Amino acid sequence: MKILLCVVGIAAILALLDVVEFYMPMEFEDMSVNRHSLYVHFDPVWDSYPSNIVFDITSTWNKSNAVLDESQRFIPFDETIPENYGTNELDSMHDKSFVRLSHQNNQCQYNFQPHHYRSTVDMIRQNIEVAMGLQLTTDPYNIQFPNVKNTLYSDAQQESNLPDAFAHFIPICMTNDVSNFDYSIRIDDKTIGANLYFVPSISEYESYKQTGTFFYYTEPGCFAKNLTSHSGTCSNVTQESGVMIIIPDDISRSFVKTTLNIYEQKN
Repeated sequence: MKILLCVVGIAAILALLDVVEFYMPMEFEDMSVNRHSLYVHFDPVWDSYPSNIVFDITSTWNKSNAVLDESQRFIPFDETIPENYGTNELDSMHDKSFVRLSHQNNQCQYNFQPHHYRSTVDMIRQNIEVAMGLQLTTDPYNIQFPNVKNTLYSDAQQESNLPDAFAHFIPICMTNDVSNFDYSIRIDDKTIGANLYFVPSISEYESYKQTGTFFYYTEPGCFAKNLTSHSGTCSNVTQESGVMIIIPDDISRSFVKTTLNIYEQKN
C-alpha cells in the first residue's frame, strides 16, 4: 500500500510539473539553448483523426568564439507579443492536410529563450524521473532516456507504415562545419513506435512529404526505429542537417507528446 501511495504521489507531482511554469532567467557561458514546441492537429483525412501531437524540443549547442554585444546576451521572452507564439498554419503531407502551431522557436539564436528553461521546476522533474528510471542522468545539459523498443508490433510492420506516416523536421543548431551530437527521444504513447533519422538537409523532409522517400545518415547511432524511448550519438553531422521524426498514422489517443533533446558535444 505504501509503495502504491508513493507511486501515485510521484505521478501527481509529475502531472503538476507539466502545467506549472517557473520563470527564472538563466544563461550558460559556454552553451546556447533553445527550447520550443510544435502542436499538430490532424484533419479528418488522417486515420489518426482527431488526434493531436505536441513536440517538445530542446537544442543545446556550443557558442561561437565571437564577442557578442552584452545587451544581446539575454533577451527576455515577451509574452505580450502575439508573434512570439506563432500562428496556425495549414500544411499537407502525402496529400493529407494538418494544422500546426510553432511556439517559442528562436531559430538557433544565441539569446536564451524561453527564459524558464531548466528552472527549478525542470530540475525537480528531472530528478524525479531519474529516480523512476525514466531518465538516465541528472546532467541538465545532456538529457538521456533509456532505450525502449515498441513491442506491440514488429519492425517490419513499422516499415510498412512509413510511406504515409507523419513526419516533423528539426534543424540542428551548430556553429562548426562538422560536429557530433548526443540525442534522446521519448514518445508517451506506448501503443505506437517512432522513427528518428539524422538527415543532411530539409530537402529530405520535403522529399518525404511528397514521395514518402528520403536519404539519411546511415552511420551507427544516426537513426533509430520503432521506439518509444531512445538515446544515442550521431557523429560527423554537417551544417544544414536536421533530425526527422516519423510517427505512423495509427494514433489512437487524443493527445500524444514527443520529447526530443539534441546536444552538441563539446570540442
